[in-house]
Amino acid sequence: MSHGDEEEEFEELEQVLFQGPLYGREANLKKNPRLVQAGLIPVKKMISDALARRGHTITLDPSSGRILVRIVVDGIPYAAGTLPSKRGAAVVQMVKLLAGLDTQNRVEPQDGGIQVEFDGEEYRLLVNTTPIRGAAERLRIRVEDVKKSVIRPTDVGFPEDLKEKLQSLTQDANGIILACGPPESGVTSLSMVMLHCMDPYLYSVYNMAEIGDRQLVNVAKFEPEEGHDLELNLDRIIRQQGDAVFMGEVKDPQEAQLLFEYADRLSFFGEIKAMTPVEAVRTLIDWVGVDQVLRRLKCIITQKLIRRFCDDCKQAYRPSPQLLKRLGLPRETTVLYRPPAPPPDDDPNAPTIAEMCADCDGAPYYGRAAAYELFEMTDEMKEVVAEGVDPAVMRKQMISQKQRTLQQDALRLVVAGTTSLEELQRVFSPSRRKRKPGQRQRRRPQ
Repeated sequence: MSHGDEEEEFEELEQVLFQGPLYGREANLKKNPRLVQAGLIPVKKMISDALARRGHTITLDPSSGRILVRIVVDGIPYAAGTLPSKRGAAVVQMVKLLAGLDTQNRVEPQDGGIQVEFDGEEYRLLVNTTPIRGAAERLRIRVEDVKKSVIRPTDVGFPEDLKEKLQSLTQDANGIILACGPPESGVTSLSMVMLHCMDPYLYSVYNMAEIGDRQLVNVAKFEPEEGHDLELNLDRIIRQQGDAVFMGEVKDPQEAQLLFEYADRLSFFGEIKAMTPVEAVRTLIDWVGVDQVLRRLKCIITQKLIRRFCDDCKQAYRPSPQLLKRLGLPRETTVLYRPPAPPPDDDPNAPTIAEMCADCDGAPYYGRAAAYELFEMTDEMKEVVAEGVDPAVMRKQMISQKQRTLQQDALRLVVAGTTSLEELQRVFSPSRRKRKPGQRQRRRPQ
């Protein structure tokens, strides 16, 4: 693509408006005129393009003397261009400047953010840089919609029966409830949803985590006193007749041991770095011992984000009784949905899938929904865990007790017409060859 073509395309795009760094930092563009001249327009183009495509993550990865730009839309990475090494470095440094980071420091990781406006909507761009070799840096930008700063069960389609289960597990106002999952799976948001399942009118709930601009409804921000450690702070919450505490991420054995000691008097909500609930249980046992885990752990929840159907694209079909039986779906299921069929090869005038649905460019998905898994420490599960954390045995116990699993809950989304069996096959069989990405995604009219 020629430079002239790039300028023409840039002019056609809605342009993002930068409104300053987050976290009280400053960005002095006047002191960096050469960097601004080299990097500002490419950065505007890149971020405008990503927001127009509904991208939730932008990555810039150095590779063989160039920088690869990728935009992640609904969990699917799309190639968004290649930058020569010198121009790519200018783009990375320009993003750092806009986020109020140190452009001279290329040997240490840095985190920051940028407040922006695009198409009349407010967004936060959370910026992370990682040095990889020499003076090269990997850049990651995560997009947050300001409108979604409050995360409640109703906001994310949290199943009502799962909400009721969490309410029952917290009615005694004690124990540990955690979220876990792989990176980019929305673990922090899930932990907040779990917290909002506890009735704030019956219980006094405090927040001790740093949550940025996100909001917890009917949850009091706990202000620690200077010089007080976590133990003293928890004692203070108990004296104030608190019932539950949102901890954010439980990061180390010392913190975990203290929470488990206090979990006979308080309910703790938070998250832990683990790919699966079984891995999380193993970590907790290493940190606090199996006896504490059996006594105080109530449950661990994880989720998998699955692409939602574009309602204008999906096509209904009647499933056969054999298919329903094989999948374990209700016999009374009369309709499921699948992606639209491509036009016949012998009809060159037939519209393409992308032409049939302008909103999703024939993806045919738009946004994501979550399937959930709930590992509950029942009396029967305690016996299994006490004998050793064997993933296969624990999984078998979950199924025998009809605890919610990701695969089973994902079928709920299929029956509801939210997604397709084809999408479930893609999500739960990641080694399968993925389809090549299509055209640029367009924003759905509000």
